[in-house]
Amino acid sequence: MEFGAGVFPAFALVRAMGIRVRYLSVDSPETLDLAFRALGFPGPARQLLASSALQGHLLVTGLPEAVLALVRELVRAPGMPRPTEGTTRGALILSGRLAELRLLGLRLQERADVAGADECGGKILRACVNAGRRDVVRIRDLEVGAGPAVVMGILNVTPDSFSDGGKYLTPEALLRRAEELVEAGAQILDVGGESTRPRGLYGVGARPVDPGEERARVEPAVRLLRREFPDVALSVDTSSAEVARAALGEGADLVNDVRGLKDDELARVVAESGAPCCIMHMPAEPDVMAQHTDYEDVVGEVAEALCQLVDAAISRGVRPDGILVDPGFGFGKNFGQNLLLLRELSSLRATVGRPVLVGTSRKGFLGHVTGQPVHARDAATAASVAIAILGGASVVRVHDAAACRDAVRLANAVTAASEGGTLFSEE
Repeated sequence: MEFGAGVFPAFALVRAMGIRVRYLSVDSPETLDLAFRALGFPGPARQLLASSALQGHLLVTGLPEAVLALVRELVRAPGMPRPTEGTTRGALILSGRLAELRLLGLRLQERADVAGADECGGKILRACVNAGRRDVVRIRDLEVGAGPAVVMGILNVTPDSFSDGGKYLTPEALLRRAEELVEAGAQILDVGGESTRPRGLYGVGARPVDPGEERARVEPAVRLLRREFPDVALSVDTSSAEVARAALGEGADLVNDVRGLKDDELARVVAESGAPCCIMHMPAEPDVMAQHTDYEDVVGEVAEALCQLVDAAISRGVRPDGILVDPGFGFGKNFGQNLLLLRELSSLRATVGRPVLVGTSRKGFLGHVTGQPVHARDAATAASVAIAILGGASVVRVHDAAACRDAVRLANAVTAASEGGTLFSEE
């Protein structure tokens, strides 16, 4: 895959067609660890057993007929996963232990004589690797992906963001809001100088912002926040290399790009700085993305697109251990698709294998369900945040950290719960 200067062609990596492989479900290593604890195994043995006992169900779609015929042939051998086919052409479900799925992937990669077999095998192997991954991304003093989910508080220094545009344009208002967010439990502050609100729900949609104008908004805000909050992680929400470079120079710790780090110069800035980044899925620009919701499989296509975007970032020098992913709730998905993505977040997390950032705060699909206007959606936001954490989210991005504080605490506590009775106690 080659990339030229600037932005590579119009979201070419975001509509992931062709062969797709994604989990429908997969065992949790943490749950298996608890089960093996009940059988009396010590810690190191539990980890070994859990890694070998993991089982999953993979949905494989877009298979050429020759590859599908090869899969049918290969799974007849011992030690292979169980296939299930219906009437949809080029699609099947593969069920079994990850060791069995891995064997099938290897056998497919050996068949260079069948066009598409190598690609299918590679994607099955990628899924097997990603299912057990528990990568940790270090953001300042935070270890994201290990332990409890962390809260990212939104600080928009824009006049036109859909929820809080124009509220924090003065230094006094910015610092006051930052202090409120930090006191309510936000461990990352995300500073944005460009609105990406979509056309339709919020009027005509956000207008493009010149990088110079965006920088003039963001750079002094980051400088001020770094001075006043020296121990808090700072994120810059931008798709501009110029803005990212300036913000990192003022002490920002993370680059959060809604456009998936598709700009070569921005990728270069991230790579050269060594800063971590968040790569989001957005199938088109904000003014037209509402027209790009015709998915065959929204979970599978978003997962595959994120895998491609991660690979593209790494190929341009971005640290493999410094990448978070964001499914892009509200960006090129309709109401029902957003709800399904939230429900299937654990499957997407297992398929992509990276710590996940979720931004559902006050989004339109929450209003669609509850009937509430933008500023009355904090209760629904808290519920969606809890669901996301239980689905494996490592970072939750919110406007009102105080309104979500108890939901985050409860969801983190449920995720960490291990007191199942004396059978599960450590010796």
